Amino acid sequence: MIDFLMAAAAFVIVLAPLVTVHEFGHFIVAKALKIGVPVFSIGFGPRLFGVIRGGTDYRVSAVPLGGYVRLAGDEADENRTGGPDEFLTRARWQRFLVFVAGAAFNIAFAVLAAALMFKVYGKPEPVQPEAYPVVAQLAAGSTAQAAGVRVGDRIVSVQGRDARQPRALGEEIDLSPGTVKEVVVERDGERLTISMNTGQDERFHLGSPGWELRLQTPGPPKIGFVQSGAPAEKAGLRTGDEILALDGSDQLTDLQVRARLEASAGREVVLKIRRDGIERDMPVVPQDTDGKGKIGVTFVDGSIVRRPVSVAGAFRASVDHNLELARGLFRALASWGERLFAKRDVNAMRMFSGPIEIASFSKMALRDAEAFLGFMTLLSLNLGIINLMPIPVLDGGHILILTVEGLIRRDLSMKVKERVMQAGFVFLLAFFALVIFFDIRKSL
Repeated sequence: MIDFLMAAAAFVIVLAPLVTVHEFGHFIVAKALKIGVPVFSIGFGPRLFGVIRGGTDYRVSAVPLGGYVRLAGDEADENRTGGPDEFLTRARWQRFLVFVAGAAFNIAFAVLAAALMFKVYGKPEPVQPEAYPVVAQLAAGSTAQAAGVRVGDRIVSVQGRDARQPRALGEEIDLSPGTVKEVVVERDGERLTISMNTGQDERFHLGSPGWELRLQTPGPPKIGFVQSGAPAEKAGLRTGDEILALDGSDQLTDLQVRARLEASAGREVVLKIRRDGIERDMPVVPQDTDGKGKIGVTFVDGSIVRRPVSVAGAFRASVDHNLELARGLFRALASWGERLFAKRDVNAMRMFSGPIEIASFSKMALRDAEAFLGFMTLLSLNLGIINLMPIPVLDGGHILILTVEGLIRRDLSMKVKERVMQAGFVFLLAFFALVIFFDIRKSL
């Protein structure tokens, strides 16, 4: 129950500001054009408190799931007078600007959040390491295991692409689910070519052959993530802790640390860690998971280095980062469309995250400021782009209607517009019902 409440609170903390930013975009442009704005609300439902200034009721409402702007004369149940401050009496270009502004503010917020992240934490740059990634773990019954891959193998190439290249594994494995790839591995000084199915993970249906690859990092292993409720968290371990020794043995690689933990299921081990320059001993009992000891951590990947940047450099890096995220979103949508409509694979809906999964990700993101900024960037950008899609009810649907009206040089009748909006509403309702259905199935 506590976990559920924490996830729900995290969902509100992450999503509410992004929706408010979106609505503020509509609000500020409408005000600049002197369009009447009777209500600007943070939250939905009954008004809790607020203040009325300049003809606008700035209010905080009871349900903290975003907010809304009410434009004069824009609601079907209003008594429209045709006055100059009403939204529907304004020129198309003015209505166009108001509709675009919400998404534009979300995109601008994504650029700002990522720039802050890069300025504070440095710009991450992928590096091509000299060593090939090593298979650290194999899931029982996985496609990698079935193909003959072994723990300790070095992955040299996949489908002819050097496995050390920053995007090779992501594009050849993650984005190619259920396909057979030629994998060259190095084992005992020899290179072997293996045909391996990339598999699929059950949640997102991305490629997942069931292996865990690691790159050796210089210096002691550093903890990159601590799982909630796991032995590591209970022992007090944190992200960023460096592991100097385990039960007195020092100069261990992360693979050696992992192997010793796996061999210590249910038995207390003592990790010597370094945090903020101070060394300390941390006893922890690895949990027995299928006969292997696990403490619930991941280690920092050595394929990324962070370089300090100026303010201008942070914004340039942010623009590049957001463009890459946008390209990734469109690639994912194209893949979803192909699977759903061409292959009639309804499981393609698993690619989308519903409120349960977003709440879970929000809870994880709130543990780390950098992860929080990165998650806000991703969500805000997606919110902005998806809202611009030409789907009735969304801003993009309104923009599409304005564009059609501009081309035919007359307004469509209110009846036609209402029918188009109703169709869009039914489509979105069915779409979100499917997303939530799979969201629930993924959480079970």
